[in-house]
Amino acid sequence: MAVETYYDIDALVRSANRRLDEIDCVSLDIFDTLFVRRIHDPDEVKRPVARFIASVAGQQGIRISADRVWEMRNEIEQDQRKRNGRNFPDHEARYDDFMSVLIEQVFDGAPPENFLEEVAGFELRVESAMIVVRTEFATWLETLKARDKRVYLVSDIYLPAEHLKQLVADKDLDEYVDDVVSSADTFKAKASGSAWPLMAERFGLDPARWLHVGDNPISDGVRPDEFGIRSLVLRDLGEKHRLGIARSLYAAARSDALLRGRYVQQLMLPLEEENTDVPALYADGYNFLGPVLGYFCMQVLDYCRRNDVPRLYFCSREGWTLMRVFDQLLPFLAPDGDYPESSYLYVSRIAVAQAACARAGLTNLAANAALLPGNNRDFRDVCRVFSLDLEPLLPYLERHDLSAQDPIGPATPGVTPALRRKFEELLLDDEFQHEVRRQARPGQLRLESYLNQEGFFDHPDVALVDIGWLGTIQHFLVEAINHRLHKPRVHGLLFGASRLMPYRDNHQSRVQGLVYDRLRFSFPESLVETVKDLFEETCRAPHPSVMGYRRRYAEVEPVLRDEQDADAVAEAEQNEYYEPLRQGVFDAAARFGAAMAVTGYGAHHLKPWMNYLLTSRIAFPKAVEVERMRHRSHQDDFAGEHKIPRKILRANRNLWDLSPTRLRFDPVVRIYYYFRHIVRLLQS
Repeated sequence: MAVETYYDIDALVRSANRRLDEIDCVSLDIFDTLFVRRIHDPDEVKRPVARFIASVAGQQGIRISADRVWEMRNEIEQDQRKRNGRNFPDHEARYDDFMSVLIEQVFDGAPPENFLEEVAGFELRVESAMIVVRTEFATWLETLKARDKRVYLVSDIYLPAEHLKQLVADKDLDEYVDDVVSSADTFKAKASGSAWPLMAERFGLDPARWLHVGDNPISDGVRPDEFGIRSLVLRDLGEKHRLGIARSLYAAARSDALLRGRYVQQLMLPLEEENTDVPALYADGYNFLGPVLGYFCMQVLDYCRRNDVPRLYFCSREGWTLMRVFDQLLPFLAPDGDYPESSYLYVSRIAVAQAACARAGLTNLAANAALLPGNNRDFRDVCRVFSLDLEPLLPYLERHDLSAQDPIGPATPGVTPALRRKFEELLLDDEFQHEVRRQARPGQLRLESYLNQEGFFDHPDVALVDIGWLGTIQHFLVEAINHRLHKPRVHGLLFGASRLMPYRDNHQSRVQGLVYDRLRFSFPESLVETVKDLFEETCRAPHPSVMGYRRRYAEVEPVLRDEQDADAVAEAEQNEYYEPLRQGVFDAAARFGAAMAVTGYGAHHLKPWMNYLLTSRIAFPKAVEVERMRHRSHQDDFAGEHKIPRKILRANRNLWDLSPTRLRFDPVVRIYYYFRHIVRLLQS
């Protein structure tokens, strides 16, 4: 009798529903039927597990490669299958059995406590990330439950039923399933047909009123038919085509560096019930910003491992988003526990700027950093940035023939060499600096107390993670604690480092741009400088800016900008607008981590693909993408209220500042701005 075969899930479910009055129970094959896999080869899930075991072994001084662990696992599993085949109908293996032997051999009989459970938990985590429930079957399970049908899930696999139940629960299907059956528990499988009488006896099932659905013509078709069970076999050509694409990309990526990133994003693609209508901004976050920020956070993790940095702080409001991305990578990329302790630090440039003046006074470097934004021009802006009271400082300005309104920025319109010289002489005035230090001291003490409260001084090395550009937070914070005898080495890890402000790299403090650094010549990476506001605004935390610190009883807490403030209102509106984009970033992060775990790629493997993403999405975007992702308002806590001259605005205009009409209808505008950027980069 020919096996009843369907090439469309809907047709199969309709056929099954017509028979519901004739059956009492339904059994479904799990893998490639109820669940589809993102990967073309199920064995690829075993590779990150081998790397995990090898890494933990290395921590205990045992030198063994992940490839050797992989080979040992396959050898032990195959040996158990052969032995079990002599005593049981099927050549099956049980996960706990062969994995226990593997662990004993790798660790020479002395494995870490409960290590088998840790390994199994990690493998199930990766397995769960690589499988997706088929929407039609999930809906059908609800129908079966509503019709009071008994439902059993069955699989020929080395994972015992308890592990499979965890996967089913992860997908929120456990309430629709009566039980789960695995060949690993009894070594009786669907393939030989021995699983069917076993299930009939265990659950009291009548084969005549039993329907089975699966994808294998033999195991899920011929064998149940021989036992008198009605079977329906699904042969999904569309799914085979998708897996064929994944297989081709996997093979091509082994020799083509660019396609490694493309393969990672193939594994991240939403499937089945994940593939729903989403806002376009969500797709931008998922397909563009998610992988880029995941790539950055992988580099943060690698840096901390290479340099033995035990403590990581995500700082400024951009750090709130980066920390969430980082935390979603860790379960997949650091199951061995080799990662720094991390937390979110409530800091901002404006909150730590004043504290930097408590010991060193107002340095030329700090003052010029405050005057970098085009909206700042005079001493009033300097006082606002460093939270200084202007009135006590006016006599010193008068002593040097300066007024608070004189333009003093290095590139401020109207500034003259004479004014700059007077300002520099002011900064050399000891009495002026004494007053600055007096005003800054209380703020420095509060900042130091806050850092101490957050464990900042408990480690020899700490890293500060930020979107970056100037590195001012790191600079001011280091200046504020530089007087301490016991202080950590501070590693500033920036998404991008523009190096517009000189930063003193020494044994106590260093800063590095991980995605982009001006010291590292790269056209694609440098493109992020043309859309700095995009990365800043899309990563903003949902809370207002940190303006300073105050004591509350025995603790110090951050002071946030008043939510009724005009800037805070604008920030809140922009945060709400970007919410779908950020959600896309967060959803992408976990799938990015799982894909990187399965492929075994490091961040350096993705560099060609990242360069492609940055070039295509920043230098050659669609007009609608720019219009959609471009920030509505940019809040700079350093910037003042002075208007920037049009001449300067025109000179600094870039592609993302143009109107949608220009982007849509000017055929050469992208090429023009791309080559203009290259020329400027070569001249800098």
